[in-house]
Amino acid sequence: MDKHDGFYKRMALPALIITTVVFILPVGAVFLRSFSSGSNLNQTFTDPYTWRLLAFTVWESFLSALISVLLAIPFSVFFSRYTFFGRKAILTMSDAAFALPAILAVLGFVIYYGNNGMVNNALKAISGGRWSVKILYSFKAIILAHVYLNFPVAFSLITSSLSSMPDVEEKASRLLGASGIRTFFRITVPKISGTILATFTLIFLFCFPSFLIVMSLGGNPRFFTIEAEIYKRTYTDVNPAGSASLAIFSFLVMALLLVATGYGRDERRVRRSTHVLIKATGKRLAAAVALCIVIFIFMAPPMLAILYRAFFTRDGVFTLKAWADIAARSRLGTGTSLGAVLNSLLIASGSAIISVNMASAIAMGSVRTGSRFTTLLTSLPMAIGSVSMGLGFSFIAARMPLRNTVISYLLVLAAHVVVVMPFAVRSILPGARRIPERLPLAAKTLGGDSREAYRLIERPLLKPYRRRAFAFSFALSLGEVNATLALSEGRVTTIPILIYKMINQYNYQGAAALAVILLTIAITMFAIGETGGDEYAVS
Repeated sequence: MDKHDGFYKRMALPALIITTVVFILPVGAVFLRSFSSGSNLNQTFTDPYTWRLLAFTVWESFLSALISVLLAIPFSVFFSRYTFFGRKAILTMSDAAFALPAILAVLGFVIYYGNNGMVNNALKAISGGRWSVKILYSFKAIILAHVYLNFPVAFSLITSSLSSMPDVEEKASRLLGASGIRTFFRITVPKISGTILATFTLIFLFCFPSFLIVMSLGGNPRFFTIEAEIYKRTYTDVNPAGSASLAIFSFLVMALLLVATGYGRDERRVRRSTHVLIKATGKRLAAAVALCIVIFIFMAPPMLAILYRAFFTRDGVFTLKAWADIAARSRLGTGTSLGAVLNSLLIASGSAIISVNMASAIAMGSVRTGSRFTTLLTSLPMAIGSVSMGLGFSFIAARMPLRNTVISYLLVLAAHVVVVMPFAVRSILPGARRIPERLPLAAKTLGGDSREAYRLIERPLLKPYRRRAFAFSFALSLGEVNATLALSEGRVTTIPILIYKMINQYNYQGAAALAVILLTIAITMFAIGETGGDEYAVS
């Protein structure tokens, strides 16, 4: 029996239809192109090279996820057990890094770890030119960059899970004489095994369609993932039919992974925590300081290198030339610095607003109707990489009788909505689950209806989750490169696109100056997402 007069179904239905249509259009366009003349879908599926691409993509995604999770577990255990000065700052930095645009990681790695980067320059100065390290343009560069981006994800998720779980079992184990290590492996690890698996799956799904890091830091076709090969076939080989066939192969594999791992399934409600943090003193405080230093040394240098390079030449000479160039080119127009900033703000704001409003309706509809299929459906866009997404929209654009700047903006906006929607839904779902079902039912007994209960009670209670979902969606859209590159055709230039072009032109100082602007906007949006009070508590 429907307790809510079908209100939540009606509320979620338009958002689900729009999400499905916007997702199906590019996927359908790729499907149709893969069956067109010049395409041999059967050959793509049976080609040994395709399976070699798949094997390498799975391997690098598996290794990236495994290292990220294994590195995060000891940090998460300590941070979930002890409190100390700087703990919240580190956790906040990890949450902020969750939405760090990949283009910033690429630029930071080039400036810091490059063959002529800051690390090698320092080593050469110390050794008289005898010492250097070769990190970039290798398999280890791909893995290191993925771990750099995803360690904060694992650290944040596992710490949050541990902090929400009662720790009475661990206390009892230690009281009975078990060592900390034995307690960890016999009690703590089994308790968080579900979180560890879910975190591993999420990071694996992040890394599987990786393109920008593979192309920029791998630097060799031997290290191409499926998504990188799709880009190569489309824009280097000019073989759209072949890239469409490979995109279908990638989509089917990712869809199977989503279903097999159950990433889109609903999570159970977490019990109210009785977990109490212990104040770190003595050796534990020293360990806390050491762990914070390790995290800072790993996470901060690439971003600090970008900040340094925006104001200093490679030889260490202070200069404002890059900023002067930005100011000189800051007139409204395609390809200018100010135009790129405005485009990024406009597209990111639009995609975040659309995604958050649709995600709110979908999340509440999913929770109130108990639909597990809805969450999986909204996770499906993760099954198609942003390069493939841009490819599908470009096929649609090619058939349009009219193509101008406005159409390009709309296509880019649609692609961004598809990219960020799964994350907006997943950000709001926990808040929707925490709202007791008795609230709208009580409103009905007092003469109201489900619509009024949602508008006056439930929607305000979702505010902190909607705010964070907006900040996260904005940051993801702000840093998106692949789909924008495929669809803009020079008409829509965003900050990441301009940075990408400058990196290819070896204009690292100009790229760094723009990256500082991008990073400032992303950090500001994250700060806005974290302000305004904590999550509500309803007993």
